[in-house]
Amino acid sequence: MELRDLRYFCLVAETGSVTRAADTLCVSQPFVTKVIHRLEEELGTKLFDLERRRVVLNQNGEYFYRHAREILDKLDRLTEDMAAMQEQAEFTTTLLYNNAGYLSALNSAFMAQYPHSVLSETYAKRSDIIDLLNTNKADFAIALPPITGEESRLIETITVLKDTGSIMVPPDHPLYQKEFVTLEEIAPYPIVIAPKGSGMRDTIDHIFERRGLTPNVVYETNDMDLQQRAVLVDKRGIAFMSIIHTKDPLIGQYCRKTLTDQCFGTVGLSYNKYRPETVSTRAFRQFVLEFFGKLQSLADSI
Repeated sequence: MELRDLRYFCLVAETGSVTRAADTLCVSQPFVTKVIHRLEEELGTKLFDLERRRVVLNQNGEYFYRHAREILDKLDRLTEDMAAMQEQAEFTTTLLYNNAGYLSALNSAFMAQYPHSVLSETYAKRSDIIDLLNTNKADFAIALPPITGEESRLIETITVLKDTGSIMVPPDHPLYQKEFVTLEEIAPYPIVIAPKGSGMRDTIDHIFERRGLTPNVVYETNDMDLQQRAVLVDKRGIAFMSIIHTKDPLIGQYCRKTLTDQCFGTVGLSYNKYRPETVSTRAFRQFVLEFFGKLQSLADSI
């Protein structure tokens, strides 16, 4: 008995026709018939009955089919996973985002864990992220706030982080001496922030609007390094950061906590639920969940 025989048998059982199975396999009908007969002779029992021009499994055939299908499915999964493991050694993952606040740390962690792989990150507006995920033109997206089922029925989203905010201020700023700052205290000062349409900007704008305030925006950029330079070097204003940055050894001394009921953001990891899954995509999803899980634990401890 060969694995090929099991495949031929299962296809005949699933199509209910030797001819259709032969057409699918691109072999002759007599050859498939010969394979089935040889299999029945080896097992010592008939596997099919003929009913209204269709071949149907008899009781013995149904039992044999269940186990044959299980063997083939396991073999197929093993083959796919082994191929994907080779891919995982040097794979490229495309990641879209609408908030750059966590990307630098995520990229560093990714390179440390997968030194031979590539994480291709691209900033995109929320609507573009949804379109690219819907059409399978990207592997994953990190969005703030998370993409919902109402926005796309094709997209699966996992909430990975619920974050509170902090602000970055230069040492000579009036707010530098404070441990906590309120939105009312922040509002009069120039603000360095991401452009409209980004996750963080939309969140901050909503928070200000809810309190009847308007942010005094003087500089817009999605580049976190440029934001930090604008605050600490050029002193053009203050910038909103994740609460996690208060523990950053490089910039934590410049970050001040905000009240949690005023600055709150939820981050989601999204992907097309119908896209074929590989070891690489499973590995990256698990990597992101573990990465943000550590950030959530850190945020909760502050």
